[in-house]
Amino acid sequence: MCKSVAIIGAGMVGLTAAAYLSRARLKVDVYEQHTLPGGYISSFVREGFTFPAGLTSITSNGIVFPILKELGLAEKRKFLHVGHQMSWGGYDVPLRSAPQVRDDLSKRFPNQSQALQRYFRWVEVDGDGFRQLVESGLMFGQDILPKVLSLLFRHPRFPWAALIARGQTNRSLHQRHFSDPALRVMLDELAYPVMPAQNTLGMWISYFDDTWAPAGGMQAFANTLVRFIREHGGEVHLGTPVGRIRVENGRATGITLGDGTEISSTWVVSAADLRHTCLELIGSEHLTAFLVAKLEAARPSEPVFAVFLGLRASPELEVAFKRFHEPHVIFTCADGRTIQVVWLNKDDASIVPAGKHSLFVGWLDDYANWEALKADQAAYRARKAAIADELITRAEEFLPGLREHIEVQESASPLTYERYTSNYQGATTGWNWNPTHAPRFKLPKDLPLKNFYAVGHYTFNPGGVPTAMITAWYIGREIRELIETKKENYLT
Repeated sequence: MCKSVAIIGAGMVGLTAAAYLSRARLKVDVYEQHTLPGGYISSFVREGFTFPAGLTSITSNGIVFPILKELGLAEKRKFLHVGHQMSWGGYDVPLRSAPQVRDDLSKRFPNQSQALQRYFRWVEVDGDGFRQLVESGLMFGQDILPKVLSLLFRHPRFPWAALIARGQTNRSLHQRHFSDPALRVMLDELAYPVMPAQNTLGMWISYFDDTWAPAGGMQAFANTLVRFIREHGGEVHLGTPVGRIRVENGRATGITLGDGTEISSTWVVSAADLRHTCLELIGSEHLTAFLVAKLEAARPSEPVFAVFLGLRASPELEVAFKRFHEPHVIFTCADGRTIQVVWLNKDDASIVPAGKHSLFVGWLDDYANWEALKADQAAYRARKAAIADELITRAEEFLPGLREHIEVQESASPLTYERYTSNYQGATTGWNWNPTHAPRFKLPKDLPLKNFYAVGHYTFNPGGVPTAMITAWYIGREIRELIETKKENYLT
Protein backbone atom coordinates (compact mmCIF):
# COMPACT_ATOMS: atom_id res chain seq x y z
CA MET A 1 0.00 0.00 0.00
CA CYS A 2 1.30 3.46 -0.92
CA LYS A 3 2.08 5.48 2.17
CA SER A 4 0.30 8.84 2.08
CA VAL A 5 0.71 12.13 3.91
CA ALA A 6 -1.90 14.85 4.32
CA ILE A 7 -0.25 18.19 5.12
CA ILE A 8 -2.32 21.04 6.49
CA GLY A 9 -1.06 24.46 5.39
CA ALA A 10 1.00 25.58 2.41
CA GLY A 11 3.19 28.07 4.22
CA MET A 12 6.94 27.57 3.95
CA VAL A 13 6.96 24.82 6.58
CA GLY A 14 4.20 22.80 4.90
CA LEU A 15 5.82 23.22 1.50
CA THR A 16 9.23 22.19 2.86
CA ALA A 17 7.81 19.05 4.47
CA ALA A 18 5.95 18.25 1.26
CA ALA A 19 9.07 18.75 -0.84
CA TYR A 20 11.08 16.22 1.18
CA LEU A 21 8.27 13.67 1.43
CA SER A 22 7.25 13.87 -2.22
CA ARG A 23 10.88 13.41 -3.19
CA ALA A 24 10.83 10.26 -1.02
CA ARG A 25 7.99 8.99 -3.28
CA LEU A 26 5.22 9.20 -0.75
CA LYS A 27 1.77 10.26 -1.88
CA VAL A 28 1.71 13.84 -0.61
CA ASP A 29 -1.24 16.23 -0.59
CA VAL A 30 -1.05 19.73 0.86
CA TYR A 31 -4.30 21.49 1.75
CA GLU A 32 -4.29 25.29 1.96
CA GLN A 33 -7.31 27.42 2.83
CA HIS A 34 -5.94 30.48 0.97
CA THR A 35 -5.92 30.71 -2.81
CA LEU A 36 -2.15 31.34 -2.80
CA PRO A 37 0.63 29.22 -1.33
CA GLY A 38 3.30 30.64 0.95
CA GLY A 39 1.45 31.96 3.99
CA TYR A 40 3.41 35.00 5.12
CA ILE A 41 5.79 34.29 2.21
CA SER A 42 3.36 35.27 -0.53
CA SER A 43 2.70 38.27 -2.74
CA PHE A 44 -0.19 40.10 -4.38
CA VAL A 45 -0.27 42.25 -7.50
CA ARG A 46 -2.03 45.59 -7.99
CA GLU A 47 -1.78 47.50 -11.28
CA GLY A 48 1.59 45.99 -12.12
CA PHE A 49 3.09 46.37 -8.63
CA THR A 50 4.08 43.15 -6.84
CA PHE A 51 3.84 43.56 -3.07
CA PRO A 52 4.92 41.12 -0.32
CA ALA A 53 1.74 40.12 1.50
CA GLY A 54 3.64 39.46 4.72
CA LEU A 55 7.40 39.43 5.25
CA THR A 56 9.55 41.80 3.20
CA SER A 57 12.69 39.68 3.69
CA ILE A 58 13.93 36.44 5.24
CA THR A 59 17.08 35.16 6.93
CA SER A 60 18.78 31.87 6.13
CA ASN A 61 20.33 31.25 9.57
CA GLY A 62 22.34 28.41 8.11
CA ILE A 63 19.08 26.58 7.39
CA VAL A 64 17.09 27.95 4.44
CA PHE A 65 19.84 27.93 1.83
CA PRO A 66 21.24 24.53 2.85
CA ILE A 67 17.73 23.07 2.58
CA LEU A 68 17.30 24.55 -0.88
CA LYS A 69 20.70 23.16 -1.87
CA GLU A 70 19.82 19.71 -0.54
CA LEU A 71 16.61 19.75 -2.59
CA GLY A 72 18.50 20.84 -5.69
CA LEU A 73 16.76 24.23 -5.76
CA ALA A 74 19.67 26.53 -4.93
CA GLU A 75 20.16 27.46 -8.58
CA LYS A 76 16.47 27.77 -9.37
CA ARG A 77 15.65 30.75 -7.19
CA LYS A 78 17.85 33.84 -6.98
CA PHE A 79 18.01 35.73 -3.71
CA LEU A 80 19.14 39.32 -3.34
CA HIS A 81 21.02 40.46 -0.25
CA VAL A 82 19.25 43.40 1.37
CA GLY A 83 20.58 45.71 4.06
CA HIS A 84 19.14 47.67 6.98
CA GLN A 85 19.55 51.07 8.51
CA MET A 86 18.26 52.87 11.58
CA SER A 87 17.14 56.47 11.10
CA TRP A 88 15.74 59.27 13.21
CA GLY A 89 15.39 63.00 12.64
CA GLY A 90 17.97 63.82 10.00
CA TYR A 91 20.30 60.97 10.97
CA ASP A 92 20.87 57.68 9.17
CA VAL A 93 23.05 54.79 10.38
CA PRO A 94 23.44 51.81 8.01
CA LEU A 95 23.75 48.49 9.82
CA ARG A 96 26.68 46.84 8.04
CA SER A 97 29.12 45.68 10.71
CA ALA A 98 29.61 45.96 14.45
CA PRO A 99 32.60 48.38 14.22
CA GLN A 100 30.80 50.60 11.67
CA VAL A 101 27.58 50.83 13.70
CA ARG A 102 29.59 51.45 16.88
CA ASP A 103 31.50 54.30 15.28
CA ASP A 104 28.48 55.90 13.61
CA LEU A 105 26.40 55.79 16.79
CA SER A 106 29.33 57.15 18.80
CA LYS A 107 29.33 60.24 16.58
CA ARG A 108 25.63 60.79 17.33
CA PHE A 109 25.89 59.86 21.02
CA PRO A 110 29.42 60.86 22.08
CA ASN A 111 28.58 60.50 25.78
CA GLN A 112 27.84 56.81 25.11
CA SER A 113 31.00 55.98 23.16
CA GLN A 114 32.56 53.79 25.85
CA ALA A 115 29.28 51.94 26.39
CA LEU A 116 28.96 51.43 22.65
CA GLN A 117 32.51 50.10 22.55
CA ARG A 118 31.70 47.46 25.20
CA TYR A 119 28.32 46.54 23.70
CA PHE A 120 29.54 46.07 20.15
CA ARG A 121 32.60 44.20 21.36
CA TRP A 122 30.11 41.67 22.73
CA VAL A 123 28.23 41.69 19.41
CA GLU A 124 31.45 41.15 17.48
CA VAL A 125 32.85 38.36 19.67
CA ASP A 126 29.56 36.50 20.04
CA GLY A 127 28.68 37.19 16.40
CA ASP A 128 31.85 35.52 15.09
CA GLY A 129 30.98 32.38 17.03
CA PHE A 130 27.35 32.56 15.97
CA ARG A 131 28.35 32.74 12.30
CA GLN A 132 30.48 29.62 12.64
CA LEU A 133 27.64 27.80 14.38
CA VAL A 134 25.08 28.49 11.69
CA GLU A 135 27.52 27.89 8.84
CA SER A 136 28.61 24.56 10.37
CA GLY A 137 25.20 22.96 9.87
CA LEU A 138 24.85 22.36 13.60
CA MET A 139 21.07 22.88 13.40
CA PHE A 140 20.84 19.71 11.30
CA GLY A 141 22.09 17.66 14.26
CA GLN A 142 25.17 16.15 12.63
CA ASP A 143 28.71 15.89 14.11
CA ILE A 144 27.72 18.13 17.01
CA LEU A 145 30.69 17.51 19.32
CA PRO A 146 33.44 18.14 16.71
CA LYS A 147 31.67 21.31 15.61
CA VAL A 148 31.38 22.61 19.18
CA LEU A 149 35.05 21.84 19.88
CA SER A 150 36.05 23.60 16.66
CA LEU A 151 33.99 26.61 17.69
CA LEU A 152 35.67 26.83 21.10
CA PHE A 153 39.12 26.47 19.51
CA ARG A 154 38.54 29.21 16.95
CA HIS A 155 36.52 31.50 19.23
CA PRO A 156 37.75 30.98 22.81
CA ARG A 157 35.90 34.07 24.05
CA PHE A 158 32.56 32.78 22.80
CA PRO A 159 31.58 31.28 26.21
CA TRP A 160 32.24 34.68 27.82
CA ALA A 161 29.99 36.39 25.31
CA ALA A 162 27.31 33.74 25.74
CA LEU A 163 27.47 34.19 29.51
CA ILE A 164 26.77 37.92 29.16
CA ALA A 165 23.57 37.12 27.27
CA ARG A 166 22.40 34.46 29.68
CA GLY A 167 19.11 35.35 31.33
CA GLN A 168 19.03 38.77 29.66
CA THR A 169 16.57 40.35 27.24
CA ASN A 170 17.26 43.05 24.69
CA ARG A 171 15.81 45.61 27.12
CA SER A 172 17.79 44.51 30.18
CA LEU A 173 20.95 44.30 28.07
CA HIS A 174 20.48 47.84 26.76
CA GLN A 175 19.49 49.08 30.22
CA ARG A 176 22.73 47.65 31.58
CA HIS A 177 24.91 49.27 28.92
CA PHE A 178 23.40 52.64 28.07
CA SER A 179 22.38 55.66 30.16
CA ASP A 180 20.98 57.67 27.25
CA PRO A 181 17.22 56.89 27.11
CA ALA A 182 16.86 57.87 23.44
CA LEU A 183 19.59 55.45 22.35
CA ARG A 184 18.17 52.71 24.56
CA VAL A 185 14.70 53.05 23.06
CA MET A 186 15.98 53.01 19.49
CA LEU A 187 17.99 49.86 20.12
CA ASP A 188 15.06 48.22 21.91
CA GLU A 189 12.82 48.84 18.91
CA LEU A 190 15.07 47.32 16.25
CA ALA A 191 13.08 44.06 16.33
CA TYR A 192 10.46 42.60 18.65
CA PRO A 193 9.72 44.68 21.78
CA VAL A 194 11.07 42.07 24.22
CA MET A 195 13.22 39.10 23.23
CA PRO A 196 16.08 37.07 24.70
CA ALA A 197 19.54 38.61 24.40
CA GLN A 198 20.62 35.63 22.27
CA ASN A 199 18.00 36.66 19.72
CA THR A 200 19.28 40.24 19.90
CA LEU A 201 22.64 38.90 18.80
CA GLY A 202 20.96 36.94 16.01
CA MET A 203 19.21 40.15 14.97
CA TRP A 204 22.52 41.99 14.56
CA ILE A 205 24.09 39.16 12.56
CA SER A 206 21.05 38.99 10.32
CA TYR A 207 21.14 42.73 9.75
CA PHE A 208 24.86 42.63 8.91
CA ASP A 209 25.09 39.53 6.73
CA ASP A 210 21.96 37.45 6.44
CA THR A 211 18.87 39.24 5.13
CA TRP A 212 17.53 38.25 1.71
CA ALA A 213 14.65 38.85 -0.67
CA PRO A 214 13.79 36.45 -3.53
CA ALA A 215 14.12 38.07 -6.94
CA GLY A 216 10.69 38.55 -8.44
CA GLY A 217 8.96 38.83 -5.07
CA MET A 218 8.15 36.57 -2.14
CA GLN A 219 5.60 34.55 -4.09
CA ALA A 220 8.37 33.39 -6.41
CA PHE A 221 10.00 31.56 -3.48
CA ALA A 222 6.81 29.73 -2.51
CA ASN A 223 6.04 28.91 -6.14
CA THR A 224 9.47 27.29 -6.56
CA LEU A 225 8.63 24.77 -3.85
CA VAL A 226 5.12 24.18 -5.22
CA ARG A 227 6.58 23.31 -8.63
CA PHE A 228 9.09 20.95 -7.02
CA ILE A 229 6.32 19.15 -5.11
CA ARG A 230 4.18 18.72 -8.22
CA GLU A 231 7.15 17.58 -10.30
CA HIS A 232 7.68 14.81 -7.74
CA GLY A 233 4.09 13.62 -7.81
CA GLY A 234 2.69 15.61 -4.91
CA GLU A 235 -0.20 18.05 -5.05
CA VAL A 236 -0.97 21.40 -3.44
CA HIS A 237 -4.69 22.02 -3.13
CA LEU A 238 -5.36 25.76 -2.85
CA GLY A 239 -8.59 27.26 -1.56
CA THR A 240 -9.20 23.97 0.28
CA PRO A 241 -9.61 24.47 4.04
CA VAL A 242 -9.37 21.56 6.46
CA GLY A 243 -12.20 21.30 8.96
CA ARG A 244 -10.99 18.46 11.16
CA ILE A 245 -8.20 15.98 11.79
CA ARG A 246 -9.74 12.52 12.05
CA VAL A 247 -8.74 10.69 15.22
CA GLU A 248 -9.48 7.04 16.00
CA ASN A 249 -8.14 5.19 19.05
CA GLY A 250 -5.43 7.75 19.70
CA ARG A 251 -4.25 7.77 16.09
CA ALA A 252 -4.60 10.32 13.29
CA THR A 253 -6.22 8.54 10.34
CA GLY A 254 -6.77 11.44 7.94
CA ILE A 255 -8.59 14.72 7.59
CA THR A 256 -12.05 16.06 6.85
CA LEU A 257 -12.12 19.01 4.48
CA GLY A 258 -14.23 22.07 5.04
CA ASP A 259 -16.82 20.80 2.59
CA GLY A 260 -17.15 17.49 4.47
CA THR A 261 -14.98 15.38 2.16
CA GLU A 262 -13.05 12.75 4.12
CA ILE A 263 -9.45 11.99 3.19
CA SER A 264 -7.65 8.98 4.63
CA SER A 265 -3.87 9.10 5.05
CA THR A 266 -1.06 7.22 6.72
CA TRP A 267 0.21 10.38 8.42
CA VAL A 268 -1.20 13.81 9.09
CA VAL A 269 1.22 16.72 9.34
CA SER A 270 -0.11 20.07 10.51
CA ALA A 271 1.87 23.11 9.48
CA ALA A 272 -0.88 25.36 10.79
CA ASP A 273 -1.01 27.48 13.94
CA LEU A 274 -0.60 25.02 16.85
CA ARG A 275 -3.48 26.51 18.81
CA HIS A 276 -5.81 26.18 15.82
CA THR A 277 -4.48 22.68 15.13
CA CYS A 278 -5.07 21.39 18.66
CA LEU A 279 -8.20 23.17 19.81
CA GLU A 280 -10.13 23.26 16.54
CA LEU A 281 -8.79 20.61 14.16
CA ILE A 282 -8.02 17.87 16.69
CA GLY A 283 -10.44 18.98 19.41
CA SER A 284 -9.94 19.39 23.13
CA GLU A 285 -11.60 15.99 23.75
CA HIS A 286 -8.42 14.37 22.41
CA LEU A 287 -6.07 16.59 24.43
CA THR A 288 -4.90 16.61 28.03
CA ALA A 289 -6.19 19.36 30.31
CA PHE A 290 -2.55 20.41 30.76
CA LEU A 291 -2.07 20.99 27.03
CA VAL A 292 -5.37 22.87 26.66
CA ALA A 293 -4.43 25.17 29.55
CA LYS A 294 -0.98 25.71 28.08
CA LEU A 295 -2.41 26.66 24.69
CA GLU A 296 -5.02 28.96 26.19
CA ALA A 297 -2.37 30.82 28.20
CA ALA A 298 0.20 31.11 25.38
CA ARG A 299 0.65 34.54 23.84
CA PRO A 300 1.28 34.91 20.11
CA SER A 301 3.93 37.18 18.61
CA GLU A 302 2.83 40.70 17.81
CA PRO A 303 0.87 41.23 14.59
CA VAL A 304 1.67 43.97 12.10
CA PHE A 305 -0.28 46.70 10.36
CA ALA A 306 1.09 47.25 6.86
CA VAL A 307 0.58 49.80 4.09
CA PHE A 308 1.68 48.98 0.55
CA LEU A 309 2.31 51.90 -1.80
CA GLY A 310 2.89 52.06 -5.55
CA LEU A 311 4.54 55.38 -6.42
CA ARG A 312 4.92 57.48 -9.53
CA ALA A 313 8.44 58.76 -10.09
CA SER A 314 9.52 62.40 -10.04
CA PRO A 315 12.79 64.31 -9.62
CA GLU A 316 11.67 65.30 -6.12
CA LEU A 317 11.04 61.70 -5.13
CA GLU A 318 14.39 60.58 -6.51
CA VAL A 319 16.09 63.15 -4.27
CA ALA A 320 14.11 61.97 -1.24
CA PHE A 321 15.00 58.34 -1.97
CA LYS A 322 18.71 59.14 -1.65
CA ARG A 323 18.14 58.85 2.08
CA PHE A 324 17.84 55.08 1.60
CA HIS A 325 21.39 53.88 2.19
CA GLU A 326 19.82 50.44 2.57
CA PRO A 327 16.33 49.27 1.52
CA HIS A 328 15.06 48.37 5.02
CA VAL A 329 14.74 51.32 7.40
CA ILE A 330 13.80 51.25 11.07
CA PHE A 331 12.69 54.86 11.56
CA THR A 332 12.05 56.55 14.90
CA CYS A 333 9.45 59.30 14.46
CA ALA A 334 9.59 62.68 16.20
CA ASP A 335 7.28 61.43 18.97
CA GLY A 336 9.40 58.30 19.57
CA ARG A 337 7.14 55.83 17.75
CA THR A 338 8.97 53.37 15.51
CA ILE A 339 7.89 52.41 12.00
CA GLN A 340 9.49 50.33 9.28
CA VAL A 341 9.88 51.75 5.79
CA VAL A 342 11.06 49.40 3.03
CA TRP A 343 11.98 50.45 -0.50
CA LEU A 344 10.82 47.21 -2.05
CA ASN A 345 12.23 47.62 -5.55
CA LYS A 346 15.57 49.18 -4.62
CA ASP A 347 17.43 46.12 -5.90
CA ASP A 348 14.68 44.43 -7.92
CA ALA A 349 13.11 46.44 -10.72
CA SER A 350 11.06 43.43 -11.86
CA ILE A 351 8.41 43.95 -9.17
CA VAL A 352 7.26 47.41 -10.34
CA PRO A 353 6.20 48.98 -13.65
CA ALA A 354 9.07 50.67 -15.49
CA GLY A 355 10.26 53.86 -13.82
CA LYS A 356 8.10 53.49 -10.70
CA HIS A 357 8.69 52.55 -7.09
CA SER A 358 7.01 50.59 -4.32
CA LEU A 359 7.12 50.93 -0.55
CA PHE A 360 6.10 48.99 2.52
CA VAL A 361 5.30 51.04 5.61
CA GLY A 362 4.30 49.27 8.81
CA TRP A 363 4.55 48.82 12.54
CA LEU A 364 3.90 46.17 15.14
CA ASP A 365 0.34 46.47 16.38
CA ASP A 366 -1.83 45.33 19.28
CA TYR A 367 -4.50 42.80 18.38
CA ALA A 368 -6.69 44.12 21.19
CA ASN A 369 -7.15 47.32 19.18
CA TRP A 370 -8.88 45.32 16.44
CA GLU A 371 -10.67 42.37 17.98
CA ALA A 372 -13.80 44.33 18.95
CA LEU A 373 -14.15 45.58 15.37
CA LYS A 374 -14.79 42.11 13.90
CA ALA A 375 -18.54 42.61 14.28
CA ASP A 376 -18.59 46.24 13.06
CA GLN A 377 -17.34 46.45 9.49
CA ALA A 378 -17.93 50.20 9.18
CA ALA A 379 -15.87 50.92 12.28
CA TYR A 380 -13.22 48.47 11.11
CA ARG A 381 -12.87 50.13 7.71
CA ALA A 382 -12.71 53.57 9.31
CA ARG A 383 -9.95 52.54 11.71
CA LYS A 384 -8.04 50.76 8.97
CA ALA A 385 -8.12 53.89 6.79
CA ALA A 386 -7.10 56.10 9.72
CA ILE A 387 -4.11 53.95 10.68
CA ALA A 388 -2.97 53.72 7.05
CA ASP A 389 -3.16 57.51 6.80
CA GLU A 390 -1.20 57.91 10.04
CA LEU A 391 1.55 55.59 8.81
CA ILE A 392 1.88 57.52 5.55
CA THR A 393 2.10 60.78 7.52
CA ARG A 394 4.80 59.30 9.72
CA ALA A 395 6.68 57.95 6.68
CA GLU A 396 6.74 61.50 5.30
CA GLU A 397 9.02 62.44 8.19
CA PHE A 398 11.54 60.21 6.43
CA LEU A 399 10.43 60.87 2.82
CA PRO A 400 8.94 64.38 2.47
CA GLY A 401 6.33 64.66 -0.29
CA LEU A 402 5.61 60.92 -0.31
CA ARG A 403 1.83 61.25 -0.26
CA GLU A 404 1.54 63.20 -3.51
CA HIS A 405 3.29 60.40 -5.42
CA ILE A 406 0.91 57.57 -4.45
CA GLU A 407 -0.73 55.73 -7.37
CA VAL A 408 -1.66 52.47 -5.65
CA GLN A 409 -2.44 51.98 -1.97
CA GLU A 410 -3.41 48.83 -0.06
CA SER A 411 -3.29 48.03 3.63
CA ALA A 412 -3.49 44.99 5.88
CA SER A 413 -4.50 44.92 9.54
CA PRO A 414 -3.96 42.19 12.15
CA LEU A 415 -7.46 40.95 11.24
CA THR A 416 -6.40 40.73 7.58
CA TYR A 417 -3.45 38.55 8.47
CA GLU A 418 -5.52 36.42 10.83
CA ARG A 419 -8.07 35.82 8.06
CA TYR A 420 -5.58 34.90 5.34
CA THR A 421 -3.04 32.93 7.39
CA SER A 422 -5.27 31.48 10.16
CA ASN A 423 -2.49 32.43 12.59
CA TYR A 424 -3.94 33.15 16.01
CA GLN A 425 -4.42 36.92 16.38
CA GLY A 426 -2.48 37.44 13.13
CA ALA A 427 0.82 36.45 14.76
CA THR A 428 3.84 37.16 12.58
CA THR A 429 6.36 34.59 13.86
CA GLY A 430 4.72 32.00 16.06
CA TRP A 431 4.67 32.56 19.80
CA ASN A 432 5.67 35.75 21.56
CA TRP A 433 9.42 36.31 21.74
CA ASN A 434 9.22 37.67 25.29
CA PRO A 435 10.72 34.83 27.39
CA THR A 436 8.19 35.59 30.13
CA HIS A 437 5.31 34.80 27.78
CA ALA A 438 6.83 32.28 25.35
CA PRO A 439 5.53 28.75 25.94
CA ARG A 440 7.73 25.68 25.61
CA PHE A 441 6.08 22.66 24.02
CA LYS A 442 7.55 19.18 24.16
CA LEU A 443 6.01 17.36 21.25
CA PRO A 444 5.02 14.55 20.99
CA LYS A 445 5.08 14.26 24.81
CA ASP A 446 2.50 17.05 25.15
CA LEU A 447 0.44 15.62 22.30
CA PRO A 448 0.86 11.81 22.14
CA LEU A 449 -1.20 11.30 18.99
CA LYS A 450 0.14 8.52 16.78
CA ASN A 451 0.77 9.13 13.08
CA PHE A 452 0.47 12.88 13.65
CA TYR A 453 3.14 15.57 13.54
CA ALA A 454 2.96 19.27 14.24
CA VAL A 455 5.64 21.32 12.48
CA GLY A 456 6.57 24.97 12.23
CA HIS A 457 7.64 27.81 14.44
CA TYR A 458 4.79 27.15 16.87
CA THR A 459 6.57 23.97 17.90
CA PHE A 460 9.97 25.48 18.62
CA ASN A 461 10.83 29.02 19.75
CA PRO A 462 11.79 31.51 18.49
CA GLY A 463 9.73 31.72 15.33
CA GLY A 464 10.61 32.67 11.79
CA VAL A 465 11.15 31.03 8.42
CA PRO A 466 14.41 29.19 9.35
CA THR A 467 12.83 27.70 12.49
CA ALA A 468 9.78 26.64 10.53
CA MET A 469 11.78 24.99 7.75
CA ILE A 470 14.17 23.10 10.04
CA THR A 471 11.24 21.52 11.91
CA ALA A 472 9.91 20.32 8.55
CA TRP A 473 13.34 18.90 7.71
CA TYR A 474 13.40 16.86 10.93
CA ILE A 475 9.86 15.54 10.55
CA GLY A 476 10.49 14.67 6.91
CA ARG A 477 13.58 12.73 7.97
CA GLU A 478 11.69 10.92 10.74
CA ILE A 479 8.90 9.78 8.42
CA ARG A 480 11.40 8.60 5.82
CA GLU A 481 13.31 6.64 8.48
CA LEU A 482 10.09 4.99 9.66
CA ILE A 483 9.50 3.75 6.13
CA GLU A 484 13.09 2.63 5.59
CA THR A 485 13.24 0.69 8.86
CA LYS A 486 9.73 -0.72 8.30
CA LYS A 487 8.44 -0.01 11.77
CA GLU A 488 5.04 -1.40 11.04
CA ASN A 489 3.60 -0.38 14.40
CA TYR A 490 3.69 3.18 13.07
CA LEU A 491 2.29 2.29 9.69
CA THR A 492 -0.73 0.14 10.46
